[in-house]
Amino acid sequence: MVKHHNTKEIFGETGAKFGMAAMAGKEKITARIAGEMDDMHLPVSPASVSAKAALRNMAKAINLALKSDFIESDLDLVYKAARVHANQVEVLHHQYIGLGNGLFAKIGKLTRSFSLTLRGPDPASPGGEKWYKKHGTSPLRGVIDLIGRKLNLIREFEDMAPIYLQQMLDRLEAKRFVQGWNRDEWEISTTNIGLDLILKPVDPGTST
Repeated sequence: MVKHHNTKEIFGETGAKFGMAAMAGKEKITARIAGEMDDMHLPVSPASVSAKAALRNMAKAINLALKSDFIESDLDLVYKAARVHANQVEVLHHQYIGLGNGLFAKIGKLTRSFSLTLRGPDPASPGGEKWYKKHGTSPLRGVIDLIGRKLNLIREFEDMAPIYLQQMLDRLEAKRFVQGWNRDEWEISTTNIGLDLILKPVDPGTST
């Protein structure tokens, strides 16, 4: 039986331990425990709080969504954690997590991407993983699929992942985990190498 928690036990009086509690320990965040986390109202609008606070709260909320059962997302199978790095939130794909930063990390991710391509069509996506398990490896199909995706002849998971992240944040707002979520205030993209998602505040000077 899962030990009963209350919001203060999980997050502390101010909620400052939110991210650590969501990521730490062996206990599973069940629907019942997650239900007690409603009304957190973490402010994520960089227009109402500092960019630093908005990024921190955004990462906390995404980490909770990825680790708990009460909110389902198309990102759950392949994205495992979110962190604040270089003034942006990075949502980390499980195939690239732990490779670090810098030049050698980019080389490692590029090598990893190439090896994944030789598995078969879009293997880093949930659909690609299912195809691989059913049909086995197919380097030729993987290369053909890669060419088609890069030429925008077919839709890939990378095209849909930013939309899935937006849907996740819409649900978090509906659950009252976050407040002030405004898609127009954030830029969502994927990394050039790998499939990590990047979420960063829009520069006020470039917004319309």
